[in-house]
Amino acid sequence: MKRSPLVDIILRPIIITLAAVFFRMSVVNRKNFPKGNLILAGNHISNWDPPFIAAAVPRGVHFMAKASLFKTRLLSWIMLKLGAFPINRRSTVNTDALKKAIELINMGAAVIIFPEGTRSRHGKMLPAKAGVGYIAHATSAPVMPFFLEGMDDPISTLLFKSRFRVTFGQVILPVELEAQYEQGGAKISAEYILDKVKEIRKTRSKGKERNSG
Repeated sequence: MKRSPLVDIILRPIIITLAAVFFRMSVVNRKNFPKGNLILAGNHISNWDPPFIAAAVPRGVHFMAKASLFKTRLLSWIMLKLGAFPINRRSTVNTDALKKAIELINMGAAVIIFPEGTRSRHGKMLPAKAGVGYIAHATSAPVMPFFLEGMDDPISTLLFKSRFRVTFGQVILPVELEAQYEQGGAKISAEYILDKVKEIRKTRSKGKERNSG
């Protein structure tokens, strides 16, 4: 089942409004967003992440969601219309999810992938899983790294103690990733992608220090 265009017409404006009004979400470096097939890769800190990343991206996106959200026919229909596809987090290798991601990207879609494989419950980034490196190699798609802040603590955001923020980095070109893949396979490519996410975090931290000093 294809992602519904009504998501962009009806639901996306609602999420953007909620993000701006209640969570004061800011988006950094959204200019010159690439067209065509694309992998969006970043840290994963909350179940809130996918819809707010989708709101930050100036185009429709697809994303992986835990398989339990597809158990009933109605919920499965809704998730598919939103552009989600299932991933079994208990499985070591999610072959079906990898194939679906590759299929969508090869069709020209933008797909959100979290290199860590699951959300971090303590805020620190987890080791990279090989999946995103394998998908990047199989599709020869560019990767747009991003770094998320605030989604793990929406209450503080509602109380004006923090805000949601999505910071995009520089696009990682396929030739860069292929060089990493040739050195050590999908795992090395995935680590390279996650390192780019960490660079965004480091830049953000330095910016905070300057503003506070």
